[in-house]
Amino acid sequence: MLTCGIVGLPLSGKTTLFSLLTGYTPPEGKPSAIAMADVPDVRVDILSAMYQPRKTVYGQIQITDLAGLSEGTGKSAAFLNSIRPAQALIHVIRAFEGDYPHPLGSIDPLRDFNIVNHELLLADMALVETRLDRIASASKVKGPDKEQLPVLEKCLNHLLEEKPMSQLQLTEEERQLLQGLVFFTDKPQLLVVNLAEEDLGTNPPWLSALKTVSSEKGWRILTLSAKIEMEISQLNPEEQTVFMAELNISEPGTALVAREAYSLLGLIAFFTVGTDEVRAWALKHGDTAVEAARTIHSDLARGFIRADVMSYEDLNQLGSEIAVKEKGLAHLVGKDYVVKDGDIVHIRFNV
Repeated sequence: MLTCGIVGLPLSGKTTLFSLLTGYTPPEGKPSAIAMADVPDVRVDILSAMYQPRKTVYGQIQITDLAGLSEGTGKSAAFLNSIRPAQALIHVIRAFEGDYPHPLGSIDPLRDFNIVNHELLLADMALVETRLDRIASASKVKGPDKEQLPVLEKCLNHLLEEKPMSQLQLTEEERQLLQGLVFFTDKPQLLVVNLAEEDLGTNPPWLSALKTVSSEKGWRILTLSAKIEMEISQLNPEEQTVFMAELNISEPGTALVAREAYSLLGLIAFFTVGTDEVRAWALKHGDTAVEAARTIHSDLARGFIRADVMSYEDLNQLGSEIAVKEKGLAHLVGKDYVVKDGDIVHIRFNV
């Protein structure tokens, strides 16, 4: 399963964010934890109001709270090994004083951002250099190694300019030659700046600098206060609305983080609807109708015949499935149909 890993320095609030997203608080002292997080989606809310189902289920993503980066022998290796399986990263950066001291003695978000990303950059450089050394030490360079050599040199020169691998332009053939090499800086990244309550809605100079740097690297950035988010999560819905209005917050920041993580993983949402259940399903962008069927249940993919498809936008605008069909906007598609974000899908199958 695709997973989004939460990284950061110790005491940055990453485990708090993990708990807010997943509703699971890992035992103290546990270096990492894995849980599922709901992805809030107003479309699910609207479909649920339309069908009044017995059950409403949001899309979900797997979130991993990864080991924090600490100084000391072996600590960096443990940090990097924990990141390796994640397909995308949520990088939590501390920007609040709090009741416990920063492990580096002061609050400096830009410094903390650079520390973590420099570690990822160095790891990628080491990977490329090790591979280049192995090729150089071989008695003869031929076959795949000979073809891989110029691509590796291209990667190293790019990394030496302190640019993430995600920004390196590679042809499909070059990417094939690098298969099997996991680059940390090639993973999409979302920066989450954990602010003090009083800094919500402000734009201090360091935040502007951080936004500039993250933009240069092609990464998104969000701000929230994990302390405030925790307080919001403990209120009932009516109290949440009042509290967020007082803080001029339209919705919890964790909802934005969850949706952004969904996007980072290259996922879209399709829906199944009915009076029994309205559900959002996560599907990889570019996947077909038969993959959507497999996401629901392997039997549906095995016995796939056709899929009835209509768009959420058409259903929401016209108000009923009958109206959508009368307008000719519902389609019967085969297994090679590429599912779009917001498609409402009903699988016809026989097993």
